[in-house]
Amino acid sequence: MPSHSGTDPSGGHTDGPFVAPPALSKSVLRVFALIALAVACLGLGLWVLWISGSVAARAAAVLMAAVVLIPTAALALSMARRRSGLLVLDEHPGEVVLRGSRFFASALVIALVGIVFYPISLGVAVLRDGVEEGSMTMFALSFLVAVACLPVLVMVLLGKYRLNRLVLTHDLVTYHGYRRTTSAPWESLDSVAITPEPKVVLLISGPSTEIQVPLGLMASGPVPLAEYVDDLLHHPNRRPTETQNPSSET
Repeated sequence: MPSHSGTDPSGGHTDGPFVAPPALSKSVLRVFALIALAVACLGLGLWVLWISGSVAARAAAVLMAAVVLIPTAALALSMARRRSGLLVLDEHPGEVVLRGSRFFASALVIALVGIVFYPISLGVAVLRDGVEEGSMTMFALSFLVAVACLPVLVMVLLGKYRLNRLVLTHDLVTYHGYRRTTSAPWESLDSVAITPEPKVVLLISGPSTEIQVPLGLMASGPVPLAEYVDDLLHHPNRRPTETQNPSSET
Protein backbone atom coordinates (compact mmCIF):
# COMPACT_ATOMS: atom_id res chain seq x y z
CA MET A 1 0.00 0.00 0.00
CA PRO A 2 1.63 3.27 -1.04
CA SER A 3 2.52 5.73 1.63
CA HIS A 4 1.13 9.23 1.38
CA SER A 5 -0.53 11.96 3.33
CA GLY A 6 -3.41 14.15 2.30
CA THR A 7 -6.92 13.96 0.86
CA ASP A 8 -8.03 11.29 -1.59
CA PRO A 9 -10.82 12.83 -3.68
CA SER A 10 -11.75 9.49 -5.24
CA GLY A 11 -13.69 8.42 -2.17
CA GLY A 12 -12.44 4.83 -2.49
CA HIS A 13 -14.61 2.23 -4.21
CA THR A 14 -17.75 3.42 -5.94
CA ASP A 15 -19.57 0.05 -6.14
CA GLY A 16 -19.55 -0.93 -2.46
CA PRO A 17 -22.54 -1.85 -0.31
CA PHE A 18 -22.48 1.30 1.81
CA VAL A 19 -25.09 4.03 1.57
CA ALA A 20 -24.49 7.53 2.90
CA PRO A 21 -26.89 8.73 5.60
CA PRO A 22 -29.25 11.50 4.45
CA ALA A 23 -27.92 15.03 4.79
CA LEU A 24 -31.37 16.07 6.02
CA SER A 25 -33.61 13.90 8.17
CA LYS A 26 -36.17 14.28 10.93
CA SER A 27 -33.52 14.10 13.65
CA VAL A 28 -31.30 16.65 11.87
CA LEU A 29 -34.21 19.03 11.30
CA ARG A 30 -35.20 18.62 14.96
CA VAL A 31 -31.72 19.69 16.06
CA PHE A 32 -31.77 22.76 13.83
CA ALA A 33 -35.26 23.62 15.04
CA LEU A 34 -34.00 23.59 18.62
CA ILE A 35 -31.07 25.78 17.58
CA ALA A 36 -33.43 28.22 15.88
CA LEU A 37 -35.54 28.34 19.05
CA ALA A 38 -32.43 29.03 21.14
CA VAL A 39 -31.36 31.81 18.76
CA ALA A 40 -34.84 33.36 18.94
CA CYS A 41 -34.82 33.25 22.74
CA LEU A 42 -31.33 34.71 22.99
CA GLY A 43 -31.74 37.24 20.21
CA LEU A 44 -33.63 39.85 22.21
CA GLY A 45 -31.25 39.61 25.16
CA LEU A 46 -28.20 39.94 22.94
CA TRP A 47 -29.77 42.93 21.17
CA VAL A 48 -30.38 44.62 24.55
CA LEU A 49 -26.75 44.06 25.48
CA TRP A 50 -25.54 45.41 22.14
CA ILE A 51 -27.56 48.64 22.23
CA SER A 52 -26.71 49.31 25.87
CA GLY A 53 -23.58 51.19 24.83
CA SER A 54 -21.42 49.23 27.26
CA VAL A 55 -18.25 47.79 25.73
CA ALA A 56 -18.35 44.90 28.19
CA ALA A 57 -21.99 44.19 27.32
CA ARG A 58 -21.18 44.16 23.61
CA ALA A 59 -18.28 41.80 24.26
CA ALA A 60 -20.68 39.52 26.13
CA ALA A 61 -23.10 39.63 23.19
CA VAL A 62 -20.33 38.68 20.75
CA LEU A 63 -19.19 35.80 22.98
CA MET A 64 -22.70 34.39 23.28
CA ALA A 65 -23.30 34.74 19.54
CA ALA A 66 -20.07 32.79 18.93
CA VAL A 67 -21.21 30.09 21.37
CA VAL A 68 -24.37 29.54 19.33
CA LEU A 69 -23.43 30.31 15.74
CA ILE A 70 -19.98 28.72 15.33
CA PRO A 71 -20.99 25.24 16.58
CA THR A 72 -24.13 25.55 14.43
CA ALA A 73 -21.94 26.17 11.38
CA ALA A 74 -19.79 23.16 12.35
CA LEU A 75 -22.92 21.02 12.67
CA ALA A 76 -24.15 22.16 9.25
CA LEU A 77 -20.76 21.29 7.73
CA SER A 78 -20.91 17.90 9.43
CA MET A 79 -24.31 17.24 7.86
CA ALA A 80 -23.05 18.29 4.42
CA ARG A 81 -20.04 15.99 4.81
CA ARG A 82 -22.39 13.01 4.95
CA ARG A 83 -22.50 13.15 1.15
CA SER A 84 -18.77 13.82 0.77
CA GLY A 85 -16.59 11.57 -1.37
CA LEU A 86 -13.39 12.66 0.38
CA LEU A 87 -11.11 10.26 2.19
CA VAL A 88 -8.75 12.21 4.46
CA LEU A 89 -5.88 10.05 5.70
CA ASP A 90 -2.23 10.04 6.63
CA GLU A 91 -0.19 6.94 5.89
CA HIS A 92 2.95 6.33 7.89
CA PRO A 93 5.20 3.29 8.27
CA GLY A 94 3.12 0.82 10.21
CA GLU A 95 -0.11 2.81 10.50
CA VAL A 96 -2.80 4.78 8.73
CA VAL A 97 -4.46 7.68 10.56
CA LEU A 98 -7.91 8.92 9.56
CA ARG A 99 -8.36 12.08 11.58
CA GLY A 100 -11.39 13.84 12.88
CA SER A 101 -12.70 17.21 11.75
CA ARG A 102 -10.47 20.01 12.99
CA PHE A 103 -13.20 22.57 12.32
CA PHE A 104 -15.74 20.71 14.45
CA ALA A 105 -13.25 20.30 17.31
CA SER A 106 -12.23 23.97 17.06
CA ALA A 107 -15.88 25.02 17.15
CA LEU A 108 -16.37 23.12 20.41
CA VAL A 109 -13.30 24.78 21.93
CA ILE A 110 -14.52 28.23 20.84
CA ALA A 111 -17.90 27.48 22.40
CA LEU A 112 -16.20 26.48 25.66
CA VAL A 113 -14.15 29.69 25.71
CA GLY A 114 -17.26 31.74 25.05
CA ILE A 115 -19.22 30.01 27.81
CA VAL A 116 -16.43 30.53 30.36
CA PHE A 117 -15.73 34.18 29.54
CA TYR A 118 -19.30 35.31 28.87
CA PRO A 119 -20.21 35.82 32.57
CA ILE A 120 -17.01 37.82 33.09
CA SER A 121 -17.95 40.33 30.41
CA LEU A 122 -21.58 40.33 31.51
CA GLY A 123 -20.59 40.79 35.15
CA VAL A 124 -18.54 43.86 34.27
CA ALA A 125 -21.47 45.24 32.26
CA VAL A 126 -23.89 44.70 35.15
CA LEU A 127 -21.73 45.73 38.10
CA ARG A 128 -19.70 48.51 36.52
CA ASP A 129 -21.84 49.85 33.69
CA GLY A 130 -25.25 49.36 35.27
CA VAL A 131 -26.74 47.29 32.44
CA GLU A 132 -30.07 45.91 33.68
CA GLU A 133 -33.07 44.41 31.84
CA GLY A 134 -32.70 40.99 33.51
CA SER A 135 -28.94 40.90 33.08
CA MET A 136 -28.31 40.00 36.72
CA THR A 137 -30.36 36.82 36.39
CA MET A 138 -28.57 35.93 33.19
CA PHE A 139 -25.24 36.62 34.88
CA ALA A 140 -26.06 34.26 37.75
CA LEU A 141 -27.15 31.45 35.43
CA SER A 142 -24.24 31.86 33.04
CA PHE A 143 -21.81 31.95 35.97
CA LEU A 144 -23.01 28.53 37.15
CA VAL A 145 -22.68 27.11 33.64
CA ALA A 146 -19.20 28.61 33.29
CA VAL A 147 -18.08 27.06 36.58
CA ALA A 148 -19.29 23.66 35.35
CA CYS A 149 -17.49 24.04 31.99
CA LEU A 150 -14.24 25.54 33.31
CA PRO A 151 -12.65 22.16 34.25
CA VAL A 152 -13.27 20.91 30.70
CA LEU A 153 -11.57 23.97 29.21
CA VAL A 154 -8.62 23.54 31.57
CA MET A 155 -8.26 19.90 30.50
CA VAL A 156 -8.35 20.98 26.85
CA LEU A 157 -5.56 23.50 27.48
CA LEU A 158 -3.55 20.84 29.32
CA GLY A 159 -3.87 18.48 26.36
CA LYS A 160 -6.12 15.99 28.13
CA TYR A 161 -8.49 16.15 25.16
CA ARG A 162 -7.02 15.44 21.72
CA LEU A 163 -8.38 15.47 18.18
CA ASN A 164 -10.26 12.25 17.56
CA ARG A 165 -8.83 9.82 15.02
CA LEU A 166 -9.09 6.27 13.72
CA VAL A 167 -5.72 4.52 13.64
CA LEU A 168 -5.25 1.36 11.59
CA THR A 169 -2.15 -0.82 11.91
CA HIS A 170 -1.43 -4.26 10.51
CA ASP A 171 -2.83 -5.91 13.65
CA LEU A 172 -5.12 -3.39 15.38
CA VAL A 173 -8.02 -1.04 14.78
CA THR A 174 -8.05 1.79 17.33
CA TYR A 175 -10.43 4.71 17.67
CA HIS A 176 -9.16 7.56 19.82
CA GLY A 177 -12.06 9.74 20.93
CA TYR A 178 -11.62 13.09 22.63
CA ARG A 179 -11.15 11.24 25.93
CA ARG A 180 -11.65 7.49 25.45
CA THR A 181 -9.89 4.92 23.30
CA THR A 182 -11.36 1.70 21.90
CA SER A 183 -9.17 -0.92 20.27
CA ALA A 184 -9.56 -4.41 18.81
CA PRO A 185 -7.44 -6.74 16.67
CA TRP A 186 -8.51 -7.18 13.07
CA GLU A 187 -8.98 -10.91 13.69
CA SER A 188 -11.80 -10.21 16.16
CA LEU A 189 -13.74 -8.10 13.64
CA ASP A 190 -15.83 -9.34 10.74
CA SER A 191 -18.09 -6.51 9.54
CA VAL A 192 -18.24 -2.81 8.79
CA ALA A 193 -21.50 -0.86 8.67
CA ILE A 194 -22.89 2.66 8.71
CA THR A 195 -25.65 2.76 11.31
CA PRO A 196 -28.83 4.72 10.47
CA GLU A 197 -30.32 7.74 12.20
CA PRO A 198 -30.37 9.06 14.84
CA LYS A 199 -26.87 7.99 15.94
CA VAL A 200 -24.86 7.74 12.72
CA VAL A 201 -21.60 5.91 13.39
CA LEU A 202 -19.16 3.68 11.57
CA LEU A 203 -19.65 0.35 13.34
CA ILE A 204 -16.68 -2.02 13.08
CA SER A 205 -17.78 -5.15 14.87
CA GLY A 206 -17.20 -8.82 15.57
CA PRO A 207 -18.87 -11.58 17.60
CA SER A 208 -17.71 -10.18 20.93
CA THR A 209 -16.44 -6.66 20.28
CA GLU A 210 -17.25 -3.47 18.42
CA ILE A 211 -15.72 -0.09 17.70
CA GLN A 212 -17.97 2.91 17.12
CA VAL A 213 -16.61 5.86 15.14
CA PRO A 214 -18.93 8.93 15.19
CA LEU A 215 -19.05 9.85 11.52
CA GLY A 216 -20.18 13.41 12.20
CA LEU A 217 -16.85 14.10 13.90
CA MET A 218 -14.65 12.72 11.11
CA ALA A 219 -12.99 14.65 8.29
CA SER A 220 -13.76 11.90 5.76
CA GLY A 221 -17.10 11.17 4.16
CA PRO A 222 -18.99 8.19 5.65
CA VAL A 223 -19.00 6.02 2.53
CA PRO A 224 -15.31 6.32 1.54
CA LEU A 225 -14.30 5.83 5.18
CA ALA A 226 -16.44 2.71 5.50
CA GLU A 227 -15.20 1.35 2.17
CA TYR A 228 -11.57 1.92 3.11
CA VAL A 229 -11.88 0.13 6.46
CA ASP A 230 -13.90 -2.69 4.89
CA ASP A 231 -11.24 -3.13 2.21
CA LEU A 232 -8.50 -3.55 4.83
CA LEU A 233 -10.71 -5.88 6.87
CA HIS A 234 -11.12 -8.28 3.96
CA HIS A 235 -7.64 -7.83 2.44
CA PRO A 236 -4.99 -8.23 5.18
CA ASN A 237 -2.19 -7.86 2.65
CA ARG A 238 -3.23 -4.20 2.11
CA ARG A 239 -2.89 -3.24 5.77
CA PRO A 240 -0.01 -0.98 6.88
CA THR A 241 3.39 -2.51 7.47
CA GLU A 242 6.56 -1.20 9.06
CA THR A 243 8.39 -1.57 5.73
CA GLN A 244 6.48 1.32 4.13
CA ASN A 245 8.40 4.35 2.99
CA PRO A 246 8.19 7.56 5.07
CA SER A 247 5.10 9.58 4.25
CA SER A 248 5.19 12.46 1.83
CA GLU A 249 2.72 15.16 0.88
CA THR A 250 0.62 14.67 -2.23
